[in-house]
Amino acid sequence: MSTGSVVLARGILRNAGALFLVGMFAKGMGLVIAVLVARFLGTDAMGLFALLFSVAMLLETFISIGMSDSLVRDVAARPRQASNLYLYALKLVAWISILPALALALGAFLIAEDSATRASLLVVAIGTPVSGAFVVSQAVLQGTERVLLLIWVTFLARVASLIWLVVAFYQGAGVEAAFGSRVLFQAASVGVFFFALRRDRNGESADFTARHLLTRAAPFALNRAIGELGARLPSLVLPGTLGLGASGVFDTANRVRSTLGMTMSAMIAGMMPSFARQFVDPRGSSDRLVGYSVKYMCLAISAVATVIGLGADWIIGLLFGPAFAHASAPLQILAWAQVLVAVDAVLQQVMLAAGHEYATVRHSAVGVAGQLVLILLLASALDLPGVAVAVLLSAAFTLALNLRFVARHVAPIPVGQFAAAPLAAAGLVAAMMFVVHDQPFLVRVLVLTGAWGVAAALFRLLPREELRFMRQLASLPRVKHGENP
Repeated sequence: MSTGSVVLARGILRNAGALFLVGMFAKGMGLVIAVLVARFLGTDAMGLFALLFSVAMLLETFISIGMSDSLVRDVAARPRQASNLYLYALKLVAWISILPALALALGAFLIAEDSATRASLLVVAIGTPVSGAFVVSQAVLQGTERVLLLIWVTFLARVASLIWLVVAFYQGAGVEAAFGSRVLFQAASVGVFFFALRRDRNGESADFTARHLLTRAAPFALNRAIGELGARLPSLVLPGTLGLGASGVFDTANRVRSTLGMTMSAMIAGMMPSFARQFVDPRGSSDRLVGYSVKYMCLAISAVATVIGLGADWIIGLLFGPAFAHASAPLQILAWAQVLVAVDAVLQQVMLAAGHEYATVRHSAVGVAGQLVLILLLASALDLPGVAVAVLLSAAFTLALNLRFVARHVAPIPVGQFAAAPLAAAGLVAAMMFVVHDQPFLVRVLVLTGAWGVAAALFRLLPREELRFMRQLASLPRVKHGENP
């Protein structure tokens, strides 16, 4: 592989790694909020939190109208217009947030039957425009690749909001404090982001207005909304099928999985500028970039899924307590479902960067519809593990649709080498995990270590060319800004 390929990979890894940290701080610490709710308030409060949090996330997706994806692409292509694009986007989300905020406030007084639900709805209503501003601010910073600012602001704001939440819970606050902590985190972050981006304004006008932003973001909005609906579907469906308590138990497993997923999504978003530039540049080798991104995302998340599967009992017990012990089995299944979701997320970024937004929307909609049907069928038959199986099967189906489309219409990658082989290896390890799940921990560790060794040899996961490339990646001197590799 050429030196240019190594430099490109180094840049992608740098941006993706930094955004992984952003996701860990912004999203991963959301898991801490769930742990605090479960520990202080119990299973029913956890079910209520899961339901209202899902509503809040869906509203955030609606308000940002897909600009969390479209702005990354547009700002990466027009970095000198970033500040003006940001101001247009802020005005747009401010107007869009008015109606849902009023609807939430009205629902708090007319629909909510208890004080905790009423107070939570009011806090979510107040935070609605703040959520939209937070999303577009982060998207602009990702597009300009100002990752250090993202990391530090996200980390400090989240720590401050969590300290406030712990104090509030010790003073007897209800579930509404969890939503207040989220609003505090986002408001503090937006304040710093606005100052930094507004200061960088250079007077160059943007190529399009708020209306054009809305038009360009529409397919991204549909795709993001459908994706969020799929991630939140169990929390929306289970209270009416298995009850609020069971929904709270499942949400603890899904919370660990979705925390990993949202963290990976933040990291995958770091690939968008590189994908966009590769598809614009006629000299770009987009097929190799896509292929290696798919393969190594699969292997990385499979390694994490192995660790989560081994420690599922400990993770649930340590984080949420014995009242949530039944979440262990769903967590093991959901961890492997996340492998499929992560690979599919890379493919979706490729399709969005290449201008195939509506194909992504179509495939995601089919997957969510299938997940709903499977949840309704399997929840009554297999209880909470059945819900996790429904998530796994729907993720596999959506991945198959997107992989087929990318290989045929976007980047003709060798599917066997870059997708089928690593996915088959992950499937082999997952199967062995469930075969030996009743064995002592040390036995399971040895069996799964051996399974990975067999899978690596059987499917040739690390050929010599790729090992040589990794050594180059680790040893190549950094290229100074402005120099050509």
